[in-house]
Amino acid sequence: MKTAILTDSSAVIDKQVATELGIKILPLPLKLGANVYYESKDISDGELFDLANSSKETLTIAPVSLEEISAQIAVLADEGYTDVICIHLANGLTNLNDSLRSYAKSKDSKLTVHLFDSYTIGLAQAHMVRYAGKLAQQGKTPAEILAALEALRDKSQTVVIDDIRNLKKTGYVSNGKLAMGNALLHLKTLLEFTDNGKLTVLDTRVRMKKVYQKVLEHIQAGQPENGNVRLMLMCDDGSAELANKWLAKFSEDLPQATLEIKRQKPSIRVHTGEKSLLLSWSY
Repeated sequence: MKTAILTDSSAVIDKQVATELGIKILPLPLKLGANVYYESKDISDGELFDLANSSKETLTIAPVSLEEISAQIAVLADEGYTDVICIHLANGLTNLNDSLRSYAKSKDSKLTVHLFDSYTIGLAQAHMVRYAGKLAQQGKTPAEILAALEALRDKSQTVVIDDIRNLKKTGYVSNGKLAMGNALLHLKTLLEFTDNGKLTVLDTRVRMKKVYQKVLEHIQAGQPENGNVRLMLMCDDGSAELANKWLAKFSEDLPQATLEIKRQKPSIRVHTGEKSLLLSWSY
């Protein structure tokens, strides 16, 4: 038995790490107007951001075809893998899970396909993928890896700090609790990924100075006695200053925390919009 780990490009896995851990990445197709670009393959993230910023069209994730999945699985089969664990971004944000499930049920599958919904996106998803890659290298079975991933997912959480205007554009909120805020007051909306991978509103019309305290209390509520927690921040150019301020505050308030910060990829900003901040943590 040989198990492969497959994820999508929203997981922000470094190429070197992917090579070291044998992780395979499925580039997400991003649609802008009539054009489709495969993330981090056809065009750089910066170039795609520039195109999106100068376009009147909205950047979206296009459906991943069964042919694309089949081609990736065929490569894995040729490399001698018998099983593949597909760790994908939250099903509440995309139809990728449906495409993978359809392929897994088809007679064309050359491997045993195991699906795992990360219920998140970005660095939290990447954390799960790296963990799975290490377990696969240790020779763990698919069942053992999936059980370990479920335990890690249960100890992880992701929230999004966003401008209400972005959410009205993207529409990726499941509970419909949108409320118009006054932009002059710099009000923000605090969202979280639920246990079924949907993005829901926790609070609206929140002043930014209160958001940090709300999030900190949320983290501390589940923090183990040893204080260990991994914090993962994702920002874009518009939220970089805020992200760095939060990073400094977390260093003081959670001195035992492991901190990680990265820029958002286009597939993430599709859901959160500009100037958003994505914060994940795992115990």
